Amino acid sequence: MEPDPATGPVANPELSGPPESGVPPLGSSTDPAVSPAPRRRGLVVAWVVVSLIIAVVGSFAATRTELLDIDEIRIVGVSANLSESSVLEALSISAGSPMTGVDLEEAARRVASLPRVAGVEVERDWPGTVVVWIVERRAVVNAVGSDGRLAALDADGTVLEHLDAADPSLPTIRVDGVGRPGTRLSGLGSLLDAADAVTEDLAAWIVALVPTGGGVRAELVGGVEADLGLGDDYRDEMRALTAVLHGVKLSCIVRIDVSVHDIPVVRRDDIHCS
Repeated sequence: MEPDPATGPVANPELSGPPESGVPPLGSSTDPAVSPAPRRRGLVVAWVVVSLIIAVVGSFAATRTELLDIDEIRIVGVSANLSESSVLEALSISAGSPMTGVDLEEAARRVASLPRVAGVEVERDWPGTVVVWIVERRAVVNAVGSDGRLAALDADGTVLEHLDAADPSLPTIRVDGVGRPGTRLSGLGSLLDAADAVTEDLAAWIVALVPTGGGVRAELVGGVEADLGLGDDYRDEMRALTAVLHGVKLSCIVRIDVSVHDIPVVRRDDIHCS
């Protein structure tokens, strides 16, 4: 259609906007059907996620700060028989490491592998100390193997260390072999019970305690042997042996039997003392 020169161009109703009625067009920023609430919710969610990430990263960084590093490793319960250096080596934890990075159970297992350690507990003492509590095994006997090697054993029969010479303050037992440190020797119950019953007075008489088919035998100075038998704890047998050694004439004695501790038997050999 050609425009009428008198009236000007004719408006196309399909292209023209709505009449000026005061109602905003659809999709405008003032359209009540389009709310900014979803946009605000999206921003809130985004900020929450960012805040959580910052918090996690900040917490991780805080645990790695020098303020929470290990400043000291304190070892409690060791004697001269168990050096702190050997414990530290087994512990495998170094100063300057993060406190939160210490695996306490694994560290305790490593220390417990030392032959002289009977029990161990590793704990954190905030802010910067690791404490190692140790229960140490105590030597109770010298053990002599059939090959002549010497070792110190604890009350469970665990080999604590090999020795160049027997500890004179401890009783001595004879065993088949001593094994390596940390090895627990089996079948020593009667020997260890008898050794525990040795008094200070008897220690000067007894050279070694030996296992026999009938229990335990004590090798005494001068080549005399004392049969102790199978005792409950060997204290009665040791008392009976003490009474014999202090109450009878010792010349020509070759064997003493206190396996029945109420009726000790002394055997003499006149030929032996002639």
